[in-house]
Amino acid sequence: MKSINFKLFNDRTFSDCFINFAGYEQCKPGHSFGPAIRPCYIIHYILSGRGKFFCSDVEYDLKENSAFLIEPTSMTFYQADFEKPWHYLWIGFKGEKVPEILRRMGISSDNPILHGEKNNLISITEDILSTDSSGLKEELKRQSLLYDFLSSLCPDTMYSESIRQSTALKNNDYLVRAIEFIQNNFYHPIGVNDVSSHLGISRNYLFTLFKNSMGHSPSEFLTYCKLNKACHLLDDSALSIENVAYSCGYESLSVFSKAFKHKYGLTPSAYRKLKYENDTMSDLEFNRFIKRIGK
Repeated sequence: MKSINFKLFNDRTFSDCFINFAGYEQCKPGHSFGPAIRPCYIIHYILSGRGKFFCSDVEYDLKENSAFLIEPTSMTFYQADFEKPWHYLWIGFKGEKVPEILRRMGISSDNPILHGEKNNLISITEDILSTDSSGLKEELKRQSLLYDFLSSLCPDTMYSESIRQSTALKNNDYLVRAIEFIQNNFYHPIGVNDVSSHLGISRNYLFTLFKNSMGHSPSEFLTYCKLNKACHLLDDSALSIENVAYSCGYESLSVFSKAFKHKYGLTPSAYRKLKYENDTMSDLEFNRFIKRIGK
């Protein structure tokens, strides 16, 4: 990729969700933007380097393979690191259905951080930038690529829709608090009993709340949070397998490896090796690949 490339588009055929602009840049040390309110939704994806993103009075330290969302009503500021400035790509988009799409992806100004497959997103962005404004055919191609871009960042999981937005959660404060407690503390060695004790309700009642509202037990949700984080750490960091285990709330490497293999059909080290050997695959393709191996 070049050090910088950028294109504006004037697509209007699709009112639900459409591209405004796209680009990428190798930032200079300390490069910053804002504080400002932007006129559309923007997602920046970090290819390398690091920097800070400020949104809703929260500071996020971000690096390679992370992405951040800017909403049109949010005041944001972001700045590249002075020693290792980030190289990122971005896409700006609008549309009547965008709030619903982002809600179902589980992202907002209160939860603006995503993760995705680098090679896939680079390819999609370059394809977008290769299009022009010559007519409907090019606009149709851009529309397809926009959805490919969002699909690459959308969690491929039963919990991808924002759990905060479901009717069941809005009507059950215990369930909301239970999920928030798990999401905020899963990297500690907590169990279901800790969750029920925190809420002051019985373990059986907590189980019933989860099963009736989400179709899964609190233990399954806790395991999902731990192993989903483990996959990101195995993909995106140089941490040892043991440190990944401890970072995800497991007290021993053996317990972590057993849980990981039970879900994915292979050990954490084998997963990392296969991911490295198949780094051109999208996350979805790789997930299907390891499912075949586990059979």
